[in-house]
Amino acid sequence: MNGVGKVDLLAYVRAIPLLIRNPQIALAPLLAALAEVLLYMIVPMDGGFFGQANQGLAQIVAQLIASFGLAVAIIAADDAWRRGRAPFDDAYEQARRRAGDIIVAAIGYSFIISIAGLVGGFLGAIAALVLTAAVTVLCIFMLPAAAIGGIPGGATLQVSAERVRNAPLSALIVAVIYFLTINIVPTLVIEALEPLRFGTSIFSSGPVSSIAAAIVKSIAWAYVALILAKAYNDASYGRFPRY
Repeated sequence: MNGVGKVDLLAYVRAIPLLIRNPQIALAPLLAALAEVLLYMIVPMDGGFFGQANQGLAQIVAQLIASFGLAVAIIAADDAWRRGRAPFDDAYEQARRRAGDIIVAAIGYSFIISIAGLVGGFLGAIAALVLTAAVTVLCIFMLPAAAIGGIPGGATLQVSAERVRNAPLSALIVAVIYFLTINIVPTLVIEALEPLRFGTSIFSSGPVSSIAAAIVKSIAWAYVALILAKAYNDASYGRFPRY
């Protein structure tokens, strides 16, 4: 347990070349992102009650697909940190065996975040933001606990809270990186590439631009997977030699 709770800031930098050497970490998030694009293309959302119901159902399914893709990436990222390589087949097989726990953890995470936002909404915008942020930090290790910790899905909240207690600063940094990388970075990159949509006929195509956005999103998710895997293990077992 030596080193539990310490923050390895260099890991955020080392994750970049590690991802470059193991681009397959981004494969599962890419497939999940493409599946999300296809899902929104085929599910009718033409307004009205059924359109709204379809949209809500599609969002839930898309979120579960994305969570499973991230879980596969976390497992691959864990292998990359430990051994310097991340076989996709091995990561997918482990995720498939733990699919039930991963899905339960993903549903639990989404439910808790939604409840926090709902409760905070009654207290005002600032309170909602603060409460949601606090709960996000508390739950940040739920998916890694199921994916690489082998924790049953129903126990991942408790385990995540314990890991956050072991390494509160690390959990806070990971949560901030998670939010920025998932929500802000892809948006900035896509906006930076926006002129290509008007300057070239290829990028002006809806499907092509959607695929480009999926690629950017998958790279962001792969980086987050590396950070989550490293931080979870450090909070669980302490720092040990990594690639």
